[in-house]
Amino acid sequence: MDAIKAWFSGSKDYYQGVAIYASLPVKKTRILKNLNRGKNNRNMSTLVSELRKYGSMPKPVKKSEPVIVVKEAHPDQKEINTEHVRTQLATESQKQEFTGIRLGDLPAELRPRFLRAQKIFYDMIELKFALNDLPDNASDKALPIMINIFQLDEERDTIWEELHHWKKHRTLLTVPEDDFSKLDPKSLWRKKRNLEANITKISKRVDQRYSDLETETNKHDRLLIESSIRKSENTLHQHKVNLEKIKKLI
Repeated sequence: MDAIKAWFSGSKDYYQGVAIYASLPVKKTRILKNLNRGKNNRNMSTLVSELRKYGSMPKPVKKSEPVIVVKEAHPDQKEINTEHVRTQLATESQKQEFTGIRLGDLPAELRPRFLRAQKIFYDMIELKFALNDLPDNASDKALPIMINIFQLDEERDTIWEELHHWKKHRTLLTVPEDDFSKLDPKSLWRKKRNLEANITKISKRVDQRYSDLETETNKHDRLLIESSIRKSENTLHQHKVNLEKIKKLI
């Protein structure tokens, strides 16, 4: 499947990968339900495994199609065709990116975040097109574009965590107001290492709690596990936001 090959050769965006998995003719409802809970280490590993498994399946042999000779388009027509293809790609990607989340269903606090996610999405598409248009020897121009894409991608992940948390739990993630601008470089690096360690530890804890939730049948215990997940995800989100702030200062 071309979409799977493109996903593996690209940035492996989690939510686009879930949309691809959901469109497969052979998929497991339980796995899709877990993937729709949002991005975490366990779900990302499952997604990669399932897409790789489907991508390696033998495909039916197609009959050879007659070769059609197409006359070379006029330069102006080539540009029009390129813009048309890019518009189609952007539209299709937009459908995959925002599936399951609608602006009107969100509380007032999250609507600006949703609109920001949309802007980031289209900005990243334009940057990726600009990167693809560069000649092979333009590494000096490519690097700033790649850094910009990476920074936007991190911001997008943070916003989607807030949106998916609301969709799952109907509660808002707390946005920290910590100010690190007065810290010296040494303190910033120390804080960065501590946050990264805490993020790793809490991520593993959340993954384990989701595993516990899958096997727990007692209603009361399930509610306790869900409450623990909400609290941990809230703390995890605050650490990630603070880590982004520190990275911008270093």
